[in-house]
Amino acid sequence: MNVMLDMQETSGSERVSQPGIQSVEVAGEILQALLRADGPMKLADLARDAGMPSAKAHRYLVSLMRIGLAAQDTASGRYDLGPVALQLGLKGFTRFEPLRFAEQKLREMVDQVGETTALAVWSDRGPAMVRVIEARHVLADSVPPTHICPLTYSATGLLFSTFEDPSRTERHIERELEQNRSIGRPNAPHNRAELAEILQRTRLAGVSSVVNGGGDGIGAVSAPVFDVTGRLTMAVTVFGHTGRVDARPDGALSRLVASAASTLSSALGYRSSQENHQF
Repeated sequence: MNVMLDMQETSGSERVSQPGIQSVEVAGEILQALLRADGPMKLADLARDAGMPSAKAHRYLVSLMRIGLAAQDTASGRYDLGPVALQLGLKGFTRFEPLRFAEQKLREMVDQVGETTALAVWSDRGPAMVRVIEARHVLADSVPPTHICPLTYSATGLLFSTFEDPSRTERHIERELEQNRSIGRPNAPHNRAELAEILQRTRLAGVSSVVNGGGDGIGAVSAPVFDVTGRLTMAVTVFGHTGRVDARPDGALSRLVASAASTLSSALGYRSSQENHQF
């Protein structure tokens, strides 16, 4: 313990003695304040949380927005993390050690079922794909990196709508339901009651399964990966053209995806005897 403390003290003193760029550190305080916030912030609140005058915070925000680390909503004037910050967060997650084990499981599933598999995590825009292993045949389906999954009519999104903290999902769900109604989106819930019925089935089955959700011609099955506290960490999803994917919640593919997700949950310290599915 003393050795560790000595090392920490030495590294701390070295950091203090090394020259740096103060403006970068000030910008870091603003980014930290945005990270701590539950959502977009007013300038005055952001400045107070970052410990600086509003005028100073505004100057730094202008620069942060120019490089994509911050963004401003034109309607409300509030500030939030920008698209480059999202990319940095997702890229950092992809270098997280358990993700390498997860990728191995994805590749095994591709070999077993012959369809594309993916891993998704929560981002400030919704569930984002961070790993996609495409099947090796001409009919294989795929999505681009960091693809954001719809919360109300994709298997991955419905899984997050079921098991993720509602404080994160609610505003996205409300906006999406409104879109579903306004355009008459097929095979998608148009109100809270319809969505609640789907989420109840998902919770009972332990997996989310969708066929032609939103009329996209895709069949998919998604299962949750929980951490040691029982919170949703990732989603494992297999998807492909509807005619090729058995998306029944009690089908063989659902059992396979659920088993892979359970293995990953165990690797993160989760035990099924715990009280889980908190949300």
